[in-house]
Amino acid sequence: MHPAKLIAVSGVTVLALSACASEKPKLASINTNPSPYAQGETHTEPLYYNGRTYQVQFRHIVAEQVFTVNVSARGRSLGKTAADARIVSEVGRNAVNHFACKDNQKAQILDGSVQPSAVGWNMRARCG
Repeated sequence: MHPAKLIAVSGVTVLALSACASEKPKLASINTNPSPYAQGETHTEPLYYNGRTYQVQFRHIVAEQVFTVNVSARGRSLGKTAADARIVSEVGRNAVNHFACKDNQKAQILDGSVQPSAVGWNMRARCG
């Protein structure tokens, strides 16, 4: 190889390697608190679902990575049947999904946690 070409090729190689070395490594970010809401504070959000307005209260419990959720309806009582449980669990899941889950996570209602209460329905949800 001609000495001038060898020097040119060597120079390009050195520039390419120095450019790679100057890039900063990307650090992974770890989200230890999956909710924008502080530990233990209760948040109330209105939710319009299937033509009706519901009140959804939820509280984040960081240690358990879970939300306690209450779904009620101002000015009317909610039924206590299995069909009502399916509706309110979907309302609660949608509220937590929209207002509390981050980073494209989806809310899930924990099995067996949907229970009628004196004021609406209670359940537990998790983002995942």
